[in-house]
Amino acid sequence: MDKWGNFVFNEPYIGNEIKQINNVVLPKQYLEFMKKHNGGQGDIGETWLELFTLENLQEINDDYCIEDFLPDHIIIGSNGNGELYGIDSDGVYFNVPAIMDEDDVTVLGDDINLLPDKINNFWK
Repeated sequence: MDKWGNFVFNEPYIGNEIKQINNVVLPKQYLEFMKKHNGGQGDIGETWLELFTLENLQEINDDYCIEDFLPDHIIIGSNGNGELYGIDSDGVYFNVPAIMDEDDVTVLGDDINLLPDKINNFWK
């Protein structure tokens, strides 16, 4: 987990099973990761990352009106400075500014374990 830098993980998720948010089925790898860590926040090298907890994903996506702006996408985290990170319906991670438009989506891959590297490379 060294690529996660000074990221502080939360306690494991022990709530009800969550398989999808809106119309996006959560990837198995992401769910396994979140069941173990349930998000967290911290410095991952070149930037800050907050991964939202599973129990708050629906509310956060509703607050951002993701279904209206980016159908078939969900938000799973933020850099705390106007950039959001999410997953699309194909299980691909992406970056998008908080003031979003589908043309602003930057694909970051499909592996949660590589997300810190992909985010850091994005900001270089």
